[in-house]
Amino acid sequence: MRVLVTGGSGYFGTTLRDRLRAQGHSVRNFDLVQPDADDAQDEFVQGDIRDAGSVSRACEGIDVVHHNVAQVPLAKSRALFDSVNIEGTEVMLAAARSAGVKKLVYTSSSAVFGVPASNPVTERTLPHPAEAYGRAKYEAERRCEAYVREGADITIIRPRTILGHGRLGIFQILFEWIRTGSNIPVLGDGDNVYQFVHADDLADACIRAGERAGAAVYNCGTDRYGTMRETLEALCRHAGTGLPRADVRPLDVLRSLGDRARPRMAAEVVERRDVHREL
Repeated sequence: MRVLVTGGSGYFGTTLRDRLRAQGHSVRNFDLVQPDADDAQDEFVQGDIRDAGSVSRACEGIDVVHHNVAQVPLAKSRALFDSVNIEGTEVMLAAARSAGVKKLVYTSSSAVFGVPASNPVTERTLPHPAEAYGRAKYEAERRCEAYVREGADITIIRPRTILGHGRLGIFQILFEWIRTGSNIPVLGDGDNVYQFVHADDLADACIRAGERAGAAVYNCGTDRYGTMRETLEALCRHAGTGLPRADVRPLDVLRSLGDRARPRMAAEVVERRDVHREL
């Protein structure tokens, strides 16, 4: 098939393109940002998801769209959340319909659930976003559902926080603590439970969704997870360093993370100002 990946120059978009290509699909990348020089194996269309002309050109001759472009929470801009995540999705939906795209897979977010009244989240849990990013992603889902009611074949994927090889972000700070044998702060007893999804697994889920006819909504996580203390202890044992310490005040952890992350994050914000990538 001919597949379009929006946000294909970002971390997850690149992972998804690699997997699609490995399965023999012809891949087109739509992004504001050029792919890395050593990662230019696919056709590339540069453009803004909010620009109807660019998006229409990207959709020409496409069978399946994987829509990943989003303004991420780091920006904390309600205007960008609405224009990129909501209106940009509307532009993509209209372009895909006009181009005769057979299937669209929209990568949403588990942020649409906000703080659930009970856990675990299941197929029966109703979305109730608690902040601007989650509300924007949920509104984009509703735009998708409106097109489904008109006959479009759209699947919505709601992933947990994405991790994988090559993506560290703020976790680089944690891994550095573990590598050097520093004390690892844990909130309370560390019995809080948090789920992640591996980028490879999410890519596999998206590709399967793209190959499956019929509109659907999937929460994408795992059935194998433990407490944060168990996760951190496993990392420390793997690295052969000290075990995490317990009962640290949340503000102390945030202050420490902020002090270590500020120089790197400031540089990233300057480098990627006004650039939206994949979710």
